Amino acid sequence: MNKKIIIGYLAIIVFAIFMIGFIAGQASAGQQVYVFYEKTSPFPGWINMVGRVDPAQPPDGSTLKERLAALLIEYLDAGYKLYPNGPLPDPEAVKYDQATETLVPLEPGDITPKAQAVLDKAQKEQDLINNMPSWSQVQTTINNISSMADAKAYLLKLSRIVYWGAKNRPD
Repeated sequence: MNKKIIIGYLAIIVFAIFMIGFIAGQASAGQQVYVFYEKTSPFPGWINMVGRVDPAQPPDGSTLKERLAALLIEYLDAGYKLYPNGPLPDPEAVKYDQATETLVPLEPGDITPKAQAVLDKAQKEQDLINNMPSWSQVQTTINNISSMADAKAYLLKLSRIVYWGAKNRPD
């Protein structure tokens, strides 16, 4: 008898999973993937946003498709493209090619803002390593300053480190 109860529960669970998958499939059936891209900056085809949109949703002023159209007015140097529903593209790996209207892999010169932030952080760390003397060097240099020009040069070097720290990036 316990076997029949367990089999009954398993059947209910399998049926529920099937129904959830069916309903979720129906809900996403009309959706499309959108790619909102920049035409020039930081490089042509840079994907600014990706997501899913349902073009069949009745317009009421707040649908995502209407928001995308409004963004085109706000950002004149941008565009968007709708693709059949599928996986969302990775803006760190692909870009939108306006000529072919397809997604293509990034080229070596295409640096996304996220990748640029990583490069900036690495550059800042390297600049700090190159410019930050040890405390004993600071003390020795200050004690050995013999002219106003030496003092000014060293003060500028140390001030630059403080500036980078406060601004969180080198200039």
